[in-house]
Amino acid sequence: MLKFLVKQQKIEILEREVIASDQISFVTLKFTFDGDWKKFYKVVQFTQCDETFNRVLGFDGLSCLLPAELHAGAVKMSVFGYDADNTSGLRATTVPVTLNIRQSGFVGDDSPIPPTPDLYTQILQKIEEVTSPDMSEYPKKDEIQKMIEQTISELEISVPSDYEAIRENSHTHKNKEFLDSLTAESLALIPNLQQFEDTVKEDIHRIDEIMQSINNTVHTHENLDVLNGITADRVASWDSMKTSINNFMNSMTVYSEKVSNTAARVGSAESEINALQKTIEALQKQIDSVSGSSAVILFQNGADALEKYGETTYIFYNNGYRSMSGFAQSYPNFCSAENDYALYYNQTDFNWAGEIYTMILQPFSISKNSGIVLTYQSGASAVGELYLMRKISGRTYAELAQVVYEQIQSGNTVKLEFQWLQSTDFISILVDCSDVAIGDYYLVWKGISDNTHPKIKAIKVLGG
Repeated sequence: MLKFLVKQQKIEILEREVIASDQISFVTLKFTFDGDWKKFYKVVQFTQCDETFNRVLGFDGLSCLLPAELHAGAVKMSVFGYDADNTSGLRATTVPVTLNIRQSGFVGDDSPIPPTPDLYTQILQKIEEVTSPDMSEYPKKDEIQKMIEQTISELEISVPSDYEAIRENSHTHKNKEFLDSLTAESLALIPNLQQFEDTVKEDIHRIDEIMQSINNTVHTHENLDVLNGITADRVASWDSMKTSINNFMNSMTVYSEKVSNTAARVGSAESEINALQKTIEALQKQIDSVSGSSAVILFQNGADALEKYGETTYIFYNNGYRSMSGFAQSYPNFCSAENDYALYYNQTDFNWAGEIYTMILQPFSISKNSGIVLTYQSGASAVGELYLMRKISGRTYAELAQVVYEQIQSGNTVKLEFQWLQSTDFISILVDCSDVAIGDYYLVWKGISDNTHPKIKAIKVLGG
């Protein structure tokens, strides 16, 4: 088991173990989240080479298994969360950590590995789990019917509550016939006749009382034969049936409690669904506000992109500065018809982990209500780098590009909080600029040809 502490945007490893490639599907990852993360609907993301896998934790989940498709080598792991109350959408994302999987040397049977469900499928499965309880542990309808029938068949008579006392007293005389058989001659042989008669009368009275008690409680019998039928085995049978009935009633109580718990879990699932729906609605409002607002366009994909932005946008890569027009000649996939003239930081041209700084040197204004909207795709979620630098005068674009890059390396620019979010389709995110001083600026960002390898479709400034 591997244990992690997730605090703000960092993942700290609390407990580690060696991960062998033949044990991947059995390795459990356990997470502890600080207070700021508890409000998020959490997802753990694993990236290896060009493949990305997600494991849903939800609001309260604390552990998951490694995706079975991973293999020996380095794996990047990060956590991100949805906050339905934050109108800017996704705000919690960790800096990725690296997990190393060792080659075990184990030769398996080449059994096919079940694919890890995608993010959407896992969310649906999680909802299904809490809305459809496992009924296998509950009593089945036919079992309940059998228990009821057994109870009815064994309860043949109603047992008097004082039957022990009745049994004890009943053996004084079996019945009244004995008294009737006494003749005068036989009585003469008995001394103290009056005392005997008094005793007999007292006994008869006691028998009458007992018979009346039996008649009042056992209506199907007219004599004491029923008492003789109450054997120790019969009493044990009743005790056993009483135990069975108690167990049955207890199982019904447990069943009722589980049904109540299931109802509560369904309510919790509805809350999760509502929270996700609020997140989707918030993101949609954000996109609508972008499309419906007046904006300064810094870049927009299209067949005329190189013509419109080729000379005012510069690229720093491999220790050299070039205009975007010249750069695209050397790296034709960067802004090409194949990608609808979006800016593509691909691995084909730049290999693994190539760093490409893109500088928009056409200045634009920032006010107290400004925000920068980026529309892009990303292969993985990761912390990004987005910078603003104050406008300066008297420089050519080539000279300006060098100054801007050097100021970034010296820490003399404004660094904005920015995240690449894993996405299969183009998404739009809004970067807040409310804390940036009013003025004219240049915009710079860094694209990396690693797991993120982003593809940027448009960049706009709102409220400028």
